[in-house]
Amino acid sequence: MRNITLLIQASHGIPIVALAQNHAILFDSSQDDTLHGSRDYRALLNAGLHRIGKQLEDISLIGCDIGPGGMGVTRTSAAFANGLSFACSIPLRPIRAFELIGAQVSLEHKDRPIVILRRAGRPYVHFGLFQAGKLHHYEHCKESDAIAQAQNIPDAIWAGNLERENIPAPILNVATAATMLALIEQHAANSNSERAYPIVETLK
Repeated sequence: MRNITLLIQASHGIPIVALAQNHAILFDSSQDDTLHGSRDYRALLNAGLHRIGKQLEDISLIGCDIGPGGMGVTRTSAAFANGLSFACSIPLRPIRAFELIGAQVSLEHKDRPIVILRRAGRPYVHFGLFQAGKLHHYEHCKESDAIAQAQNIPDAIWAGNLERENIPAPILNVATAATMLALIEQHAANSNSERAYPIVETLK
């Protein structure tokens, strides 16, 4: 019986493949030094399936991080998820990276707004605001405009990968597999199978 959830998170730059069953993570490639940094999604998946004694046919759901993030890695992970979903008739749930990061930070900072800034082609950045359990705002805009907006948000926690002398250091840029699993399971209860459309830089 199909009962394995496949999770793919890559928009932060380093592909992570995880496998879960019954609301628990059984395999996480980011926890294996021999797999860390690999960009071979099929090899990561095969290693995970072998580790937990399962087959490709056991996968019942795919969750995919669609960014915003690096153009190459985000598009590649989405293409892999879409291809596997189509070829094997496995439902797919895309999820935005800023939802993942926001949910992760809010585990320890539940009542504070979370500013998320990720680098894009200069002078642009990806800017998001996560608050009260949801992503309230996202835009691709100039770095100076994003920082100006963010600095006007009282008591905010800063996350992402933008590091500058005049702003707080970001506390993280990637969610755990457990956080991604929880969000994907919430999405799975509320939607049919979708396609992963990567959010990458807006070219102007």
